[in-house]
Amino acid sequence: MKWNSPPRFLVLLLVGMIILSSGCLGSGGISGTTPSTTETPATVQSSQSSTISSPTTTETTEETTATETTTVIQTTSTTSTTEASGIVKVTFIVSVPDYTQENDSVYIAGDFNGWNPGDENYRLRKRDDGKWEITLEFPYGKVIEFKFTRGSWEMVEKGKNGEGISNRRFVFKEAGTYEFTVYHWRDYVEEVGVGEHTIVGNVTTFKMLIPQLNRTRRIWIYLPPDYGTTDKRYPVLYMFDGQNLFDKATSFAGEWGVDETLERLFREEGFGIIVVGIDNGGEKRIDEYAPWVNKEYGRGGEGDAMVRFIVGILKPYVDSHYRTLPNETGIMGSSLGGLMAIYAGFAYPEIFRYVGAMSSAFWFNPEIYDFVKNAAKGPEKIYIDWGTLEGSDPSGMIETNEKMVGVLKEKGYVEGENLLVVEDGGATHNEYYWARRFPNALLWLFGG
Repeated sequence: MKWNSPPRFLVLLLVGMIILSSGCLGSGGISGTTPSTTETPATVQSSQSSTISSPTTTETTEETTATETTTVIQTTSTTSTTEASGIVKVTFIVSVPDYTQENDSVYIAGDFNGWNPGDENYRLRKRDDGKWEITLEFPYGKVIEFKFTRGSWEMVEKGKNGEGISNRRFVFKEAGTYEFTVYHWRDYVEEVGVGEHTIVGNVTTFKMLIPQLNRTRRIWIYLPPDYGTTDKRYPVLYMFDGQNLFDKATSFAGEWGVDETLERLFREEGFGIIVVGIDNGGEKRIDEYAPWVNKEYGRGGEGDAMVRFIVGILKPYVDSHYRTLPNETGIMGSSLGGLMAIYAGFAYPEIFRYVGAMSSAFWFNPEIYDFVKNAAKGPEKIYIDWGTLEGSDPSGMIETNEKMVGVLKEKGYVEGENLLVVEDGGATHNEYYWARRFPNALLWLFGG
């Protein structure tokens, strides 16, 4: 039997349909917003992040437990899209507190958009029933971390009791509709005092202008228990993300418990140190905590100005108002704060003798590797760590931190002598694990 070939236009039409169905014209474009990582698509698992941390934050950046799990209601599900193109399309429906104002907007921010809390590309649509929704498309198996905000990290979501919550996580495995609940907004919680204040010991705060950035920032000062009864002088540790260090009520995703840790170390070992915490700039955190601009995200570039503020204004003020040992100074941070600590240590090694870099987001500013390589001198001691389950790409986090360790060793740092490297098995990217590793890091840097 002779087979007659179909007309040319039908062949072209068929080829076009195959290309569209295979997803060749798109790679998981997002019509909404959000990121995360977890094992089941019907579960969102919180666990900070201020990768960039964020804001941590981050920015963004963010607890009594390492993770909190929030059940998400999946109202519909379909696998046809997944089977056809490898792209999973989901709709997030979000319930917000009744006190949310009529003219407010709700956004989703996460590792997929540089933790930008007010990204117009990720603004949710308000429904007639008062809930908010956004539709996202990602490749099958994509893991994202995210939080909901009202446009800035000062207005990020909080937990049932006004507490900070870890990053939400989600795995794109099943198409469908998923429901989430925002219990509180940060600005309302702090205004009405719902959050639990957890400060212990001698902790005070004050505001200071950052002239290099023309912004005002809250500064925290922790003084040792014997500060008021002796004439001793103390080493000083400067720390980023001040709102996450001492008080659960001001924290992004749980506090480090720096004050509790130092009170205990004083009781048990007589260890005393002054800690100066510097609040991050909320939605400006990513810019302030990155020395170079990340072209992909279009953020960063103000990190050097922040370090110059610490060196030229804040440190002289602290040294003149408190009994410090000016030459016994360290700097520490996590995520982007870890990147900043390494930068500060090699930019001003004569100032920062001790550097602590936890779960550092070196990937955001890879220029840091050459900066360290080319530095004429570095800090006296460096502590660097990471967890094995951090973020949506744990292997990438490990690789970028191991690369920094390699650079440091090439410069002559010797592990166990002036370099301490800690890989925390099973640890994720959040304050719980940073708090857990903080005491040993502190004692190693300052304890001799």
